Amino acid sequence: MSGAHSRTQSPRFGSLPTSALANLSTLASKTTRGLAFWLAVVFPLAYLPLLPGGIGSGELLSFLALLAGNVLALTLGHDHAR
Repeated sequence: MSGAHSRTQSPRFGSLPTSALANLSTLASKTTRGLAFWLAVVFPLAYLPLLPGGIGSGELLSFLALLAGNVLALTLGHDHAR
């Protein structure tokens, strides 16, 4: 009984084949891009309630948060379905 064998055991996920990890990574990446793409499509609908009254000081923070979210979604989702 040598202690060397017990030290060479791989971590829990290290036993998965490399191709399975690559497939999981690809699936997560595609899902994130797809979700970000559709969020970028839907985000402009959230601007509509701000239009009739204009963007006052009370709505400025909401508008900037929506704008930042839209830019982030556009950036992450721009390669969807390519």
